Amino acid sequence: MPQRKFYKRPDDIISTMTNIKIINDQASLERACEELNQGQTIALDTEFMREKTFVPLLCLIQVCSDNRDYCIDSLEVEDLSAFADLIAQPEMTTILHSCRQDFEALDTRISKSVANLFDTQLAAAFCGYGDQVSYAGLVEIFTGTKLAKSHTRANWQNRPLSSAEIEYAMDDVRYLETLHDQLRRVLERAGRLSWFVEECQRQLDPDYWRLDPEQAWRRLKGGGSLPPQAQETARRLAIWREHQAMKRDRPREWVLSTAALLQISRLNPETVRQLSQIEEVNAGIMRHSADSILEICTSSVRDHDAEPLWVRQKMLDTEQKKRVKGVMAMLRQAAEDLGISASLLANRSAVERFVRDNVEIELFRGWRREVIGEQVLRHYS
Repeated sequence: MPQRKFYKRPDDIISTMTNIKIINDQASLERACEELNQGQTIALDTEFMREKTFVPLLCLIQVCSDNRDYCIDSLEVEDLSAFADLIAQPEMTTILHSCRQDFEALDTRISKSVANLFDTQLAAAFCGYGDQVSYAGLVEIFTGTKLAKSHTRANWQNRPLSSAEIEYAMDDVRYLETLHDQLRRVLERAGRLSWFVEECQRQLDPDYWRLDPEQAWRRLKGGGSLPPQAQETARRLAIWREHQAMKRDRPREWVLSTAALLQISRLNPETVRQLSQIEEVNAGIMRHSADSILEICTSSVRDHDAEPLWVRQKMLDTEQKKRVKGVMAMLRQAAEDLGISASLLANRSAVERFVRDNVEIELFRGWRREVIGEQVLRHYS
């Protein structure tokens, strides 16, 4: 297959482009991975597109290590197993910022996962910078550099890319090693490195970033407002939609909009004509999916015993509200003493579940139990 040109060089090409190794064939990738294997850390970022697909289309993988910059054209390099082997090595630490979407994109092309993760957004949360601090914000804090925002909406699937677009993509990874070094020192001085490592291990669990199609209904907004029988129809339609979106590789809303799904569930059409008369149901749905939707409507009525799926939580009574307020006060004080966000310890929803249902929440495991969870149990169990 003839290769497409990867980037174009205007007359005023940015000089630092000469330091970037463009990887757009198998041999180059394998050589790059051999070079990267000489170090113990690699900084990683990805660029992907998903506006027209269900799964993200991985377009670029940007990697930096020891001031060496690599830009992997994952649209041209078909086999990424050498790179997968690299990040899966037990002695290699991979540095990312807010890793979830990158992991989701990489998962479409590689079968192995990162062995050791250092997420700079998570590290910053343990260092007192808030739990959602941006990469650009951290770069400015630690280096004084303000990153450009000129290509935030670039089409990374386009070829050739401009040198400016490649520079912009590489800026998203160039400063990660610096952030890693400085944040790690802060964590070590504060005695929180073990807490941070524990949290990173949780984020390496595929359940953190993979979506189970059979649980798609739980993410359906508005399902709880339906009558019990309609809820079962909505559950089955949501699962069917997820599988169809995966099969067709199209956004779930393109397969069946949430508005249409809820209205179909509410009205429970029995015939093609009844389905076509629902305002939210368009011609594409009728053409591709009418029979499947009607079968789901029929089977859910036949099989379900009309128990509600979205169970409304009981209102907290006066005493429970008092207990929630007390726990939240303890968490805020502990977070203030530590200089971290209270949301790292537990959110209000989790605290309410503990108080209402007496269930174990994350607050009572690992480093959180050590920091404040044990005290909460002594006071409120």
